[in-house]
Amino acid sequence: MRVIITAIVPLISLLVSSEAVWWTLGTQLSVSSDPAKKSMLCYVTRQFNSRQQEVCRKNPDLMEHVAHGAKYGVHECRHQFRNRRWNCSTIRESGSLFESVLSKGCREAAFVHAVTAAGVAHSVTDACSKGRIESCDCDRNLSGRSSKGWTWSGCNSNIKFGVWFSKQFTEARERGDDLRQIMNRHNSRAGRKALEELVWRKYKCHGLSGSCSMKTCWMQQANFRQIGDHLKVKYDSAVEMTTKVNRRGKKRLKPKYSHFKKPSDKDLIYFETSPNYCDKNVTVGSLGTSGRQCNYTSNGIDGCELLCCGRGHNIQQAKITRNCNCVFKWCCEVKCERCKEV
Repeated sequence: MRVIITAIVPLISLLVSSEAVWWTLGTQLSVSSDPAKKSMLCYVTRQFNSRQQEVCRKNPDLMEHVAHGAKYGVHECRHQFRNRRWNCSTIRESGSLFESVLSKGCREAAFVHAVTAAGVAHSVTDACSKGRIESCDCDRNLSGRSSKGWTWSGCNSNIKFGVWFSKQFTEARERGDDLRQIMNRHNSRAGRKALEELVWRKYKCHGLSGSCSMKTCWMQQANFRQIGDHLKVKYDSAVEMTTKVNRRGKKRLKPKYSHFKKPSDKDLIYFETSPNYCDKNVTVGSLGTSGRQCNYTSNGIDGCELLCCGRGHNIQQAKITRNCNCVFKWCCEVKCERCKEV
């Protein structure tokens, strides 16, 4: 049973401020197909720093795919955290909520950097495979017949190009040596690694009467929901880091607990504890959980006890009507009764 607590807190589109982050492209801008307008975008948008503007000017035809990738990332973030205290909400009125989370070295910032970098790589790779980008197409490195008797054919996803461009664009903003930028670069790389790791071999059979006497295969990237699920697992197992000072006197990150192994480039890392997100506090990027929907029957984080932070909840019952007792009638119709339930 689902429970409504008080009032619904809407998901509002991403902030735009003088220091707005680039993935607001996914919700704020409609990228024109006009080449002149694409080039103008590189100069007028406040989401890009000077290095990103340079990447944009050199690759104007790729910017709509950056925008799509940003949208993939933000939407996937909202899906993965829909039942968590922090549900990847964004707010326009205050102009600071989402940015407040991303200015921290916490787990949530780690996930957002990973999933948005993955979103750009995924979107660009998909556009390459569909012939929408002049500077790239399918990956032609796999060809000929394999030792197992099947033939490489079709359009292999050009993940290498998508990952390369995502790195060029996203890391153009994270060139510094402060701890948060080191963390952001690591987590963006982990997001791109997820694409490289989740590649499936697809095949099609050829032959008389479905005998599959010949099989053609191609490599295809995973759908973005699978990427999001993978990164959510990485979020739950993210490695907590602490600072150390190297011989040059610069701060670096290392695992907080010495008995933990050093994180790989596929793991997410963080170095600041997340707030509990129970109460509204724009300073830390929290809308609070008042008004959220909780699962009355769950003992997990989506359950009313945890999601409501022990403050209690209100139960609302509603009558719903659905199809039931459906029967197939020859030919070709399905007839159902309408049943009501609470």
